[in-house]
Amino acid sequence: MYLILIFEIVIVTCLVGYLIQSYCSKDVSIYVKGMALVSWLINFLLILFLPFDIYITYRDQSVGDISNDYLSLAETYQILYWTNFILCWTVIPIMQEYEESVELEKKDKLKKALKNNMRFYIIISVVGIVFVLAIFYTGQTEQCGLGTFLKSMANSFGVALIILLLGYGLVIIPKAQMRTSQLDVQLKYLYFRTASINGEKDDAHHKLMETSMKVIKIKDCRFDNDDMMYYLNKCLNKIPRNMHKILTKEEEKRKSQILMAITGAIFKNKAPESVEEMMSLYQEIRKNSLEYKRIKAQWKENCKSAYEMEDIIKALNSQDKKIQFSFKKAREGTFAQQLDLLEWYWLCVVKPQLKIIISLIFGILSILVLISEVTIFMGTQFTIFGLPLRYVNGLLSISFFSFIPLLYIAFCVYYGLFRIRIQGFYGLYGDHQTDAPSLMFATINFSRVGAPLCQNFLNMIKLKQETAFRYAMGNIELLPIFGISITALMPCLLIVLCLINYFDLFDRTLQLIGMKQFIFNNTFSDRLIYEGRDTLKKNRQYFDRKMKPEGWSDSSEPLDIELQQKLIL
Repeated sequence: MYLILIFEIVIVTCLVGYLIQSYCSKDVSIYVKGMALVSWLINFLLILFLPFDIYITYRDQSVGDISNDYLSLAETYQILYWTNFILCWTVIPIMQEYEESVELEKKDKLKKALKNNMRFYIIISVVGIVFVLAIFYTGQTEQCGLGTFLKSMANSFGVALIILLLGYGLVIIPKAQMRTSQLDVQLKYLYFRTASINGEKDDAHHKLMETSMKVIKIKDCRFDNDDMMYYLNKCLNKIPRNMHKILTKEEEKRKSQILMAITGAIFKNKAPESVEEMMSLYQEIRKNSLEYKRIKAQWKENCKSAYEMEDIIKALNSQDKKIQFSFKKAREGTFAQQLDLLEWYWLCVVKPQLKIIISLIFGILSILVLISEVTIFMGTQFTIFGLPLRYVNGLLSISFFSFIPLLYIAFCVYYGLFRIRIQGFYGLYGDHQTDAPSLMFATINFSRVGAPLCQNFLNMIKLKQETAFRYAMGNIELLPIFGISITALMPCLLIVLCLINYFDLFDRTLQLIGMKQFIFNNTFSDRLIYEGRDTLKKNRQYFDRKMKPEGWSDSSEPLDIELQQKLIL
C-alpha cells in the first residue's frame, strides 16, 4: 500500500512541477514557483490520500479496531490542512501583493502588501470576534471552538466555489468534447476564436501604443531623482522593439529644428513630477505590455491550430492518406510514409470518434455527479458512487471505485479554475505567459477547494463509518449559531448552475451587465466566424513569407504598418 502511495506522490509531484514550469513566465522568482509547488502539492495530496482513507476505514471496520494507519493518516490530514490553511489565507495573499508592487526596496514592497491585505484581515477579524462572542453567549464553546469555527468558514467558502465550478465543468467538458469531434465545427470555433482574439489584440495593441507614446515623449528627460530614472528605464524596457522603433521615428518627425525648444518645454511640463507618478506610469505600461504579450501569443497559437485544422480537413479525401501541413516540415527517413499514414488515421478517423466516446462517458459521469449532489440536499441514504464500495474488498478495488468519480469531480473543478481569467488582472496562461501575481491568485483558489472537495465527496458516498479525514477535521459542515448546513444547501444550486451554463446564460448575463472580464469563455457568433476566416486568409501570406517550417518566430509583429501609423496619429 505504501509503495503505491509513494509512487503516486512522485507522479503527482512531477506533474505539478511540470504544470507550474509550463505556465510560469521566465521572470517568475524561484521562491514563488516553490511556494506554488508546495501549495498545489498539499492540495492534491489531500485528494490523493482519500481513497486510501476509505480503504483503511473499511479494513478497520472488518477487524473491529482502529489501526495505527488510521491515526497516522488523521495526523497527516491535520498537518496538511493547517499548513494549507495558513498558506492560502495569509502567506500567499501577501506574496501576491508583494509581487504586484513596484517599490524598489523589499521592505517597502512588504509594507504595501501588508497594507493592501489589512482591510481583508480587519473584516475577517471583526466577523470572527462577533461569532466567537456569540458562541460564548449561546454556550456552544464545547461544541464549536475557534479551530472548528475557522474550518467551518473555510469549508463553506470552498463548497460554494466548488459548486460554482462544478456547474461549469459538468456541462462544458462533455459539451466541448462533442463539439470538437466534428472537424468542421472545430474549424468554425477556431475561426471564431481568431476573430475574437484579433479584436482583443488590436485593443491591447492600441492601449500599449498610447502608454508607450507617453514614455517615448519623456525618454530624453533627465530627472534629478535616481529612482525616477530607474522607473523610466524600466518603462522603456517594457516597450516592444518594433513598436519602440516606430514611435521613435514618429516622434523625431514631429520635432522640427525650429519647434524643438517649444515642444521640449511642453513635454517637460507633461513629464511625471514625482516618483509616485512614475511608478504609476510603470504599472500601467507593465500591465498593458503583459496583456498584449499574452494575447499575441494566444493569437499566434490559435492561428497555428486553425491552419493545421484546415490542412486536416483538406486531407480527409486524400488518396495517399497524408496530411500536407502548411507550416510543418515534411517527415524524412525510412518510416516517414508509415508515420504519415498513422497520423492521417489518428487525426482524420480515430480521434474524432474517440472524442464522441469520451464525450458520452463524461456526460454519463456528469449526470451521476449531479444526481449524487442532489441526494445530499435531499438527505436520502441513496448513493451512486458509494454503492460499489459496499460490495468490493481490497485496496485496488476500493481505490478504483472511489478514485474514478473523485478524479472526475476534481477534474471538473480544476478545469474551471484553469479557465478563470479576469481580463486585465489575473489568470493562468499557457506558453510561459503567467506572471507571479497571477500564479499566486491561482494558487490561492487551488488551495481553498482541496479539503472541501474531499468533504463533499464523502457526503456523496455516504459512508456510515467515520473516516480519518472526518476524524481529523471534526464537524466542519455546520455554520455555528445558525445551525445551517452549507454542504446541504449549496448542492441544490447545482442544477440551476448547470442549466445556466448549458444555455450560455452565465456569459451572456455578464456580457450584458458589462463584466466581460469574468467570462469563462465567449459565446459563438456567426459574424465572428466569418471575420475569423477572412482574417486567416489575409494573414496566410504573412505566415507563408515569415514563418519557417522549423517553427514559429516571434521576431516580427503581424500588424499592418498603415494600421500602426493610424494608431499613432
